[in-house]
Amino acid sequence: MPRPLRWGVRPLRFTSLAVGAVLGGSLLACSGGDPYSDRPPAPASPDGAAAVPDGSAPPAPSGVPSRHEDGKPLGKVLDDAPLPLTKMLGRDPAEAEAFLGPHLPNSKGRMKDTCVRYLPEGRTWFKCRFAWQVYSDRTGTFKTIEIVFEDGKVAGVAFEGLPGTGDFDPRVALRKVGLELPGEPKIEEPEANVKTWSWWNNEARLLVHGRQYRVRVSAVSGQWPTAKVEIILNDTLSEDEKARVFDPQVGPDGAGAAPPGE
Repeated sequence: MPRPLRWGVRPLRFTSLAVGAVLGGSLLACSGGDPYSDRPPAPASPDGAAAVPDGSAPPAPSGVPSRHEDGKPLGKVLDDAPLPLTKMLGRDPAEAEAFLGPHLPNSKGRMKDTCVRYLPEGRTWFKCRFAWQVYSDRTGTFKTIEIVFEDGKVAGVAFEGLPGTGDFDPRVALRKVGLELPGEPKIEEPEANVKTWSWWNNEARLLVHGRQYRVRVSAVSGQWPTAKVEIILNDTLSEDEKARVFDPQVGPDGAGAAPPGE
């Protein structure tokens, strides 16, 4: 039996671009790693549930298993989530947009032909069709909703401008978008009055349709209207993506220019 991989997650360094995202930009960085420290995620059963040690699988019609094969709880997508996350993450654009309002008139979106993941061996670039767009919220719960697409599938959802009064609480923020996560976040202050709470794979333990996601909450001066919750695809590269990896020093087309952005 092959020895399980031991993957460590490489923390994201907050460059000026990353801080800009916290303050209201629309870039969702992606990264990878094993959330279970000593073994990869269990293969998902046909209904999306992760196998458990006795060979059975807990029901997971939503595509989100309740526990991993190590017997420990996984992150939850709540039934009363304002938007149906499991019907958006990993889906085609049209499927996700069915639950969203119109594009914001002042949002031009963004497109490029490269993606990046943070793997144990370091930041890894690969060719892809990357795009993001900002939408209004048809439920009226959030100020805006940002969707990131990779190769024609939803790879990230971000909720900005959360409703709330009183002291800011990142776990309450998670529940407002429909999540409960088992681990403790990494807390950082990348800039004055900006605070972030990051649940990397190990702490989020969030599997949706068999793929791993990490979660980041941020707020400026602890104010609810400035709060943002990002759900970010954080899975390992597929074999197809591995075939598209390139050296950023030579660029995706070999012209010598490193990709802009992340």
